[in-house]
Amino acid sequence: MADTRDDPEADREWLVNQIAHALRTPIFAAMVQTEALHFRVNDPQAVIKTADALHGQLQRLSQNIDEMLLFGRPVRPSFERVGVAELVASLVNRYSDGDRQAAAEVAADEIDPALAGHWDRNAVIVILERILDNAVQHTDEPHEIRLAAAATPDEMVEFIVTDRGAGIPPEILKKALLPFVPQHSGRAGLGLAIADKFARFFGGRIEIESIPGLGTTARCILPMRANTTDAQ
Repeated sequence: MADTRDDPEADREWLVNQIAHALRTPIFAAMVQTEALHFRVNDPQAVIKTADALHGQLQRLSQNIDEMLLFGRPVRPSFERVGVAELVASLVNRYSDGDRQAAAEVAADEIDPALAGHWDRNAVIVILERILDNAVQHTDEPHEIRLAAAATPDEMVEFIVTDRGAGIPPEILKKALLPFVPQHSGRAGLGLAIADKFARFFGGRIEIESIPGLGTTARCILPMRANTTDAQ
């Protein structure tokens, strides 16, 4: 899913612009909230509310920077046998408990208990969390997201995340895996770009299909035995 632009200089300028917006928005909001504190010193409840909003903006800024660092640093894998059913179950529990973000209804299809891959466990978690985060952020509560996994005939494992959200417009879908592409909610980020980077590093890929108004299906396809030598 390559971008259709063919001007490298314009691409670099666009990327810098998107990064600036990702940083500027929470910084500007935090400045506004900080200034508001001066006018609310005599109202303890208003101070608490403003302080909470300020903390939220700083947390968003910190998350943006953490994602940039993750996207920019080299992948240093540590391979092990990873049971797919156990991995999926742990992810479902994290989202149901709200450990990843606001509690979300993520259901898992039945998975062959013998299905496993030779992967870096943390890297696969990074990939699937970013895909699931995107599904949660773009669906209404209780989200109704499904996570499935199965082996393919060519010795790959296909993880499938399906949501019933608003879907992604075609003009955004073709760029969805690029860094800082504004998503259909208007907020740009690195989540799917990180998932794509990690998947490709291990010789896999991310595929996304979406129908506006009906929902989105994202597939992460990884070789059962990841070989970074063959990764692109």
